[in-house]
Amino acid sequence: MLMQTSSRKYQCLRCHTLVIICHHCDHGQRYCANGCSKKARKDSLHRASKKYQATRRGRFNNALRQQRYRCKKKQKVTHHSSLKMSLHDVLVKRLMSDKKVANPPHYGKTMRCHHCGKVCSPFLRDDFLRYQFTKDNLRY
Repeated sequence: MLMQTSSRKYQCLRCHTLVIICHHCDHGQRYCANGCSKKARKDSLHRASKKYQATRRGRFNNALRQQRYRCKKKQKVTHHSSLKMSLHDVLVKRLMSDKKVANPPHYGKTMRCHHCGKVCSPFLRDDFLRYQFTKDNLRY
């Protein structure tokens, strides 16, 4: 018989997929294993960058950086000519199979962790485990 571990269910904050995670993998995750955490981090950095560049200090730093870049490239910053556009461009079809998608948990007789694949208990928590810290279980 397979050992069942305590597990938690949650909904990914980005793609809203239902995720089951065992207590071994559970470190307070809020995103699924499909790369949503990296996408959320990228979005967060983009928002922070935009917010900074809207300030006076950010605008001046951006202007200085652009000036250094132009001096380095020795480019003339004037009007550029328009690019010639072809009237007969062919679009290339991209297959959606390029994306790596983790296997979703199995909702049959056994449930598995979305992250590691271990068998989980059918009794799912909706919240994090709360540990009571006493003198007996403190580690130094």
